[in-house]
Order: sequence, then C-alpha cells, then structure tokens
Amino acid sequence: MGTYRRRLVAAPAYLAAKGVPLTPDDLRAHACLHHKFPTSGKFERWPLRGEHAGIESELPKTAVASTLEPLICMAEQGLGIAYMPDFAISRQLREGLLVTVLDDYTDRSGPLRVLWPSNRHLAPKLRAFVDFLAANLVPAVEGEAG
Repeated sequence: MGTYRRRLVAAPAYLAAKGVPLTPDDLRAHACLHHKFPTSGKFERWPLRGEHAGIESELPKTAVASTLEPLICMAEQGLGIAYMPDFAISRQLREGLLVTVLDDYTDRSGPLRVLWPSNRHLAPKLRAFVDFLAANLVPAVEGEAG
C-alpha cells in the first residue's frame, strides 16, 4: 500500500525546556519513551545511522509502554522523546503538537501492508476498507515522510 518511516519526536515545550538533541549521543541526557513488545518482552530498537548504531541500549528508559497510544500521549505532554511510526503521529506532526528530531540519523522505514488469509476471497467490505486506507492513510504518510 505504501511505506512508512519511524521518527524521533518530542513536544516543542519539552525541547524548549531540555534542549534539542543534535546527535544521537545527546539522547543519553534526555527522557526517552520506549515501546516494549508485549509478546516477547523486548524493547523496540531505535536504529540510528553510522557510528551511533547500537546506542539504544544505553538510552534512558524514562517510561515504557506496550502500545503506541500512551507513548504518543506522553510525548505530546512533554515527558520525553519517543520513536514512532509516522502514520501514528501524522496529525500531531501536522498540528505542531510533536516535532521531529535527529532526522538525519533515523534510518528505519518499512512497507505498509494489509494481509488476509490466502484461502479466503477478498470480501467487498474488506476491499472497501483497503481502498479507504490506500486513499487516506498512505498519501498522508508519504507526503510527510518525504
């Protein structure tokens, strides 16, 4: 259907109070809001480019959640920096509630896919939903990710 990109984001008020990180090393001095996979118990990696690869294990774990919504809310409230897929925060970015940081260092994107069992016919309701997503979600994501 399209692609998405993960971004490091924070509220403008947080950055005004704590400073804007200029390199990934600066993240060590910031409140970092992490996602933990509920099924494996592992933390989502924050893959960063170049010599900063692997730094995520050294970052503070100020808050942890197993779903994106609380992390987005905490970031909006100025509690720290979060690593989010752009499709989950497109409204917040558009409205200026969140801003990206360290764009030159983030290096993770992926395809947006819709999956259904191969042994089933694509029902008209599902086809309509897929068409809706393609028309509304993907252009917004690709327009902001580029």
